[in-house]
Amino acid sequence: MLLEFLGVAALLFGFFFCAVGVLGVIRMPDSLTRLHASGKVATLGLFGLLLGAALLMPSTWLRILALGLFVLLTSPVATHAIAASVYRRREIVVELGETGAQTESTDITRVDVTAVLSRSRIQDIIDAQERALRHHAPDARAKRDK
Repeated sequence: MLLEFLGVAALLFGFFFCAVGVLGVIRMPDSLTRLHASGKVATLGLFGLLLGAALLMPSTWLRILALGLFVLLTSPVATHAIAASVYRRREIVVELGETGAQTESTDITRVDVTAVLSRSRIQDIIDAQERALRHHAPDARAKRDK
């Protein structure tokens, strides 16, 4: 009886943090604070649910422990990858001169980096590749003729 009560309490704890985390992802103003809210869902919410499941179903505690360890090891890596992507996108936009006060007021994930790159740098990259091919073409012909 006590284990059932603790299991239900842990499930409610996990459900509460999952619900608050989802609301945080929806309501937060920018991508990094949304990432923080989703991190809370992954840790507190999921571990509350896993603890509740382990208390209510004792025969599955080993599987639940393995799942918890997997999430504990992979969640920070995924969060770091997303944050690094947001940071790189912000650097690209700043480097291409699309920002200023605009970056701070708008969500950086809404800036179409591909469109900005296509307007400014793609032609420069193509020109550089063509120059490199022209520069190395005489060397390739000389090696081929030998």
